[in-house]
Amino acid sequence: MIEQVVVTDAWVQFEDKVLLNPALKMYEQGLLRMSQQWGNALSYTPLSWYAKQANVSPAAFVASLVDNLPDTWQQIWLASPYHARLTRASLQVMPENVLDWSPEVAQDVCERLNPLLAEDGLKLKHAQGLLLLLSERVWQVSPPSFAAIAGHSLPDKHMVGDDAGDWARLLSEVQMMLHQNPLKTVQGLDVHGLWFWGESREVSSIDVASLPSVASRDAYLNIALQALDKQQDARVIVSHAESLQTLLPTVLPQDWLLLGAGKSVRLKNNMLTSALAKVSKPKWKGI
Repeated sequence: MIEQVVVTDAWVQFEDKVLLNPALKMYEQGLLRMSQQWGNALSYTPLSWYAKQANVSPAAFVASLVDNLPDTWQQIWLASPYHARLTRASLQVMPENVLDWSPEVAQDVCERLNPLLAEDGLKLKHAQGLLLLLSERVWQVSPPSFAAIAGHSLPDKHMVGDDAGDWARLLSEVQMMLHQNPLKTVQGLDVHGLWFWGESREVSSIDVASLPSVASRDAYLNIALQALDKQQDARVIVSHAESLQTLLPTVLPQDWLLLGAGKSVRLKNNMLTSALAKVSKPKWKGI
């Protein structure tokens, strides 16, 4: 039985406003009948939300799924592939669920980019399709998470840190390599670049037993769930808004967590809130 629904892109930023993702509009009236507990939150992908449940960084989480990591690395980063669309002034990074990702494409990415990355003491390695960037030294840079840039233009300013300039060069060189040697997914979408984020300097053991079993349509999270055998008897749905309809049971769960645009709202069934909704039009309280 599904007990909780987690939507990682439930809120979207439009100019100076925070709005409910249009894909959730069909559920809005039912959700507004629940009690609302608002707060601030980081931006998450489904995979990084699951890593948070294990109390480790996204890179450390994926690294725990990899056998025989080289001994020479000092730092690891999660490498998120992306497809981008050209706007009038910049490249807009599309959400990760746009790409139909597979281990075969991940292997091709490693083979094409590792000769380039080796010049900076870096190496790509994949765990059944999830990409890690291994570094022989510690880079002093703080890139935003992939969830923070998805749906937006690529950052046009250097990040914070002594190595920010070299990091920007590295990202540009990866883009150029993929432009010169196009790589397409099964459905024919181009992989335009990689975003390195969620770093770690150690691989921690994970208490797998404490992690919830999950239902999801996110390709990257499902790779991890399959490796950890956490797809059976799922009690939690973790999803992008657009994929939610295919996962929900007939009777909607009474516990929701809506994330995105720096916001977090926990919704729970509440008889008083539901009763008041019949006499006055309910509103979102935190926006």
